[in-house]
Amino acid sequence: MRRFDLRSLRFGDASETWRRLPVEVEPFVFGGLDYEVAGGELDLLLTAVRVGDSVTLTVAFAADVLGPCQRCLEEADVALAIHGVEYVRHGDSEGDGEEEGYVTSSIVDLERWTRDLIAEALPPQVLCRDECRGLCDVCGADLNEDPGHRHDAA
Repeated sequence: MRRFDLRSLRFGDASETWRRLPVEVEPFVFGGLDYEVAGGELDLLLTAVRVGDSVTLTVAFAADVLGPCQRCLEEADVALAIHGVEYVRHGDSEGDGEEEGYVTSSIVDLERWTRDLIAEALPPQVLCRDECRGLCDVCGADLNEDPGHRHDAA
């Protein structure tokens, strides 16, 4: 699922309802490198709270992001726990003026919203491990495999 129609929600007597949704997430570029969500799909919990003609949407999900370490280029796996909120009035997101919201005509763009939340949650530098030493800037040798690697000054 990539999009969800809010009109399909049934609040009944309650002002709150929720749905558990599978959301497809395409591979994406972060810091100039290609990353993907493990399995290409997330199990997302969408909660909707209605007050009058306004709805507050909350999403929560866990994601394992796979891709290259930004120091040594080996495989990195970053586990994330993510939470996001979107405000909807009259079927459209209340954007902040600079960015377009994730809801238009009561349709939530779940793929774009989850991808943006993932990008915001990723650390500034994706690493295979905190102590990754990276690659030699002279010859490209992996400094994790050879921590004593040096080049003699000529």
